[in-house]
Amino acid sequence: METIAYFSNIRSHIQTELKTAKDSIFVAVAWFTDAKLFDILCQKAINGLDVQLIVMDDDITRNCSIDYNKLEASGGKVFLINSEITGTLMHNKFCIIDKTNTITGSYNWSIKAQTNHENITITKDSEE
Repeated sequence: METIAYFSNIRSHIQTELKTAKDSIFVAVAWFTDAKLFDILCQKAINGLDVQLIVMDDDITRNCSIDYNKLEASGGKVFLINSEITGTLMHNKFCIIDKTNTITGSYNWSIKAQTNHENITITKDSEE
């Protein structure tokens, strides 16, 4: 098992990890507005991987330029979490790749997050 924390170039580290996926990608992030990361998810779903995304159903999600239906049209699944219905904010930020690699941290997969002081931790080769 290997665990590394990143405090810069976070988007590129996420891209690298997503591109290595061979079986599945499960993502839960409060806000996902990064079209480049979204396009990787769509391509992986087209290639037959099990791609599932959980994201907040709010104004940020509804008003961003990403068409979340594109992931479903590519063979993936999208789950929208509405805080008005659940009574709580879905504020998670994690990704599981091939059931052995995880990405977690404060970084939302959004354009804005690229200019914030955020971090991620990537753990590889751990089914736990």
